[in-house]
Amino acid sequence: MAKGIKELRLRIRSIKGTKKITRAMEMVSAAKLRRAQQEMNAARPFTRKLQVLLGRLALSPTAQEHPLFEVRTEEKLPALLLFVTSDRGLCGGFNANLAKAAERYLRDKPDAQLYCVGRKGYEYFRKRIPERIVGHSLDLNTKLDGETADGIGNFLLARFNDRAVGEVDIISGEFVSASTNRPRRQRYLPLEAKAFGLSDEEAAKPIDYLLEPSPERVFDALLPTYLRSVIYLALAESFTCEHSSRMLAMNAATKNCDELGDSLTLQMNKARQAAITTEIIEIVSGAAALEG
Repeated sequence: MAKGIKELRLRIRSIKGTKKITRAMEMVSAAKLRRAQQEMNAARPFTRKLQVLLGRLALSPTAQEHPLFEVRTEEKLPALLLFVTSDRGLCGGFNANLAKAAERYLRDKPDAQLYCVGRKGYEYFRKRIPERIVGHSLDLNTKLDGETADGIGNFLLARFNDRAVGEVDIISGEFVSASTNRPRRQRYLPLEAKAFGLSDEEAAKPIDYLLEPSPERVFDALLPTYLRSVIYLALAESFTCEHSSRMLAMNAATKNCDELGDSLTLQMNKARQAAITTEIIEIVSGAAALEG
């Protein structure tokens, strides 16, 4: 019985140590979540303004002639998927949900290529379909910078311009709230008028704008900037989702430690009470035997 009580004490001590770790990780993730939200909220207005501007130009005949609006249905070109996950785990079902969304995409497009951002997604598909991975960006550690987004955007743009792929899509996390996020799939290239959030009324009344110095110069200046901002915002949202998922996962782990600790403490107290009762019975029995 004493051995059982000792084992329970060791387990309770171990659980208390684990609780300290999970509680600390929850607090760290909460702090990182606030910073990530600030970066995401700072990036959104710029991208949204570009969307409004390009949305007004996207339906013009001039825009439809630009190569980045070209729909390549006649050519049998593979698709390219930018797949954004985290570099580290312990963030609940965040990476698993993204992987399921990516697998559905790849089943629908069996010739699609992959560009992985984040070690978890890269390792997942490297074991399954390494021949379809054409690039990766790892160990970002949720550190967002313009150079990383530019590098990824330039790679995707070059593949599309070189006609190595016919379309480019993005699967990443969509931040809804601190307690809710979900996988999001969005079209990156070719550009579509509906991707700019145009209303049906606006789409029904296209306007042919007069662009100076030339339509080509205007679109060549605006479109690459917009595409890089889309990548930057996708990374910012995905990093924010990662921190919120990890914070929730560590909060749940801390609560589980509390519940398991309480259960083991109750079990240990019962064992101690049983041991004390047994000892009292043995003493009483021994005294009775001596008297008899």
